[in-house]
Amino acid sequence: MTHIDTHVHIDFYSDPMKVALQYESLKIYTMFVTNLPEIFNKHLNAFNNFKYVRLCLGYHPQVASEYELDKVMFQELVKHTKYVGEVGLDFQNETELIIERQKDAFKFITSKKFNQGRVYSIHSRGTEDMVLKILKENEVKHAIFHWYSGKLTTADKIIDMGYYFSVNAKMLSSKNGYKLIQRIPKERLLFETDGPFALNNKKIVYPQQIKNIYSDFNDIIPGFEEIVFNNFRKLLIEKDLQYR
Repeated sequence: MTHIDTHVHIDFYSDPMKVALQYESLKIYTMFVTNLPEIFNKHLNAFNNFKYVRLCLGYHPQVASEYELDKVMFQELVKHTKYVGEVGLDFQNETELIIERQKDAFKFITSKKFNQGRVYSIHSRGTEDMVLKILKENEVKHAIFHWYSGKLTTADKIIDMGYYFSVNAKMLSSKNGYKLIQRIPKERLLFETDGPFALNNKKIVYPQQIKNIYSDFNDIIPGFEEIVFNNFRKLLIEKDLQYR
């Protein structure tokens, strides 16, 4: 059995390549999410031959006020990956112009011409119902809601759609996060660090600490390691079957 990390910002660590090589040496299946197509493009060659680290093509909603999505670049780069993230919506403190820009970009990124055979890592803070609506409209099959913090009733709808939730150590110390972890069916659970942003005991999480965090989750979900690994493997098999 091996570990997984379905959402980590490797490029935000002080020494990204060192962290990436740690993931590889520890054989942790990892989704390295990016915030812009330009960042994905920058790292593409370096990570092309990694076995465990999967580079994801992203457009983070919180960069929309500064950067408009380069749709031509996205359409070219998406051919090089089966993983898309971090993408989604976040309207906090945004103008109507930027909100519309976010929605337009998210609808484009999740459209049918891109979503078949691909897994999405989704940002949905405060916009969970809108995100779910767009995913439904575009008939997205494989989505992971990263660090979900919305209503439990909406979480139930996400579960009904067959989507996954990636949970992290920070959620264990939050009342709402803990409640969500207990509510998610075991077959819909995945693990993330959201490093280096989601701290564990006020410290940045590195790959070497993931085993210990799994132990913390195992205290409330017995067999956590096996559960999330099997879910991740199932998700990848489903992705590949759809693509064929």
